[in-house]
Amino acid sequence: MSEVLTIDTSIGIQKEVKLEPLSLYDENHPMLQMKMPEYTEPLPNVNMNNLITRMKMTMKKFGGIGLSANQCGINTRIFIIGTDDYQIACINPKIVNQSAEISKDSEGCLSYPAFTLKIERPKWVDVEYTDENGEVVQTRLEGLTARCYQHELDHMNGIRFVNHVGQASIMLARQKQQKLIKKIVRNRKNNGLLF
Repeated sequence: MSEVLTIDTSIGIQKEVKLEPLSLYDENHPMLQMKMPEYTEPLPNVNMNNLITRMKMTMKKFGGIGLSANQCGINTRIFIIGTDDYQIACINPKIVNQSAEISKDSEGCLSYPAFTLKIERPKWVDVEYTDENGEVVQTRLEGLTARCYQHELDHMNGIRFVNHVGQASIMLARQKQQKLIKKIVRNRKNNGLLF
């Protein structure tokens, strides 16, 4: 965050805070393997509205559909899920029920760029969380929204999505990741773009 000083002739000098995206931890950061504590008000030196806004900015900047606070170095149970147009903040999220029917689909993670794995998860989940307005939400999530919620809740519990598959799957995904990264670098060089 940076500060901007403005002068309003009717009320004098004011300090405005310009919000910026948060830093994003990569897959090797130890915080991604730690269980996050319940959010209790207030967090030291953290304005909740600013934190949620900055998490949404970070998720959008990196092109994700989910982002957990611990991926940005914030030690509490909060995550964001959604698209560019609509996001929800889930504070102290829980799963209270889930389907017996399992779905297997591809997942990625902002802490693992260009890396995807096929993960098995329940098709639907009944969830409970507090939203950014302090309202308790109880709802059923299905499809991609359910998958995303479960992925981010795993982050809250120190579980990385690689923990759901075997070493052979990880090795194959690493090979695909390296090929994709080389292709991206080659395309950027061919187009005269620098990193």
